[in-house]
Order: sequence, then C-alpha cells, then structure tokens
Amino acid sequence: MTYTAQELNRKITFQSQQMTQDPVTGAPIIGWVDHVSVFAKVEPLVGREYLAAAAVQAEDTTKFTMRFRDDITPVMRIAFDGKTFNIQSIQNIRSGNRETLIYARSLDA
Repeated sequence: MTYTAQELNRKITFQSQQMTQDPVTGAPIIGWVDHVSVFAKVEPLVGREYLAAAAVQAEDTTKFTMRFRDDITPVMRIAFDGKTFNIQSIQNIRSGNRETLIYARSLDA
C-alpha cells in the first residue's frame, strides 16, 4: 500500500446527482446529494495557469487516495474543504481491491 492509516486524515464527501421536482411548478430540478463520506489522503498535484483564448484559466488537480470502494463512479463529484472537484480518473491500484486512487479537478479554481 502506498499510504499508512495515519495519512488518511482528511474527510471527503462523494456527491451524486439526483433529480427532484419543484413542488410549486412541477419542473425537474437536478441537485447534488451526499453519497458517502470517507477519510482520504489529499495531495495537490498541479497548480498552473495558462493563457487560452485571451483569458487566464487556472487548473487545480488533486490526488485523493483512500481505501477501496466499488460504489464510486466518475459521474460523481467530491466535496472537500469548501471546494468541489470533478472526478477525472478512478483507479483500483494493482487490482487488489485495497486502495483507490482518484484524480480530480477543482471546479472552484
């Protein structure tokens, strides 16, 4: 394993989309609901800014390492430390069902 239990010291929450109906208008509303909270090791990877189409855009990629879970999908997002992250990649390390590695990009950058 590439972490110790002591390194899994940050609580992250996985959120999934859920469709509900507005009680007044009946219109569908898509919102995010908490799926599960887990402890993870959190490591920022990239903090670079670049020019694209005459605008400065920030890229903030973070690596989340946690115990294996098979109920996490790329359509979910991560809420952590007041920020939300789109999941880019989910990897079952060495297919051992012991460790999950997730790369995610911040939506709040």
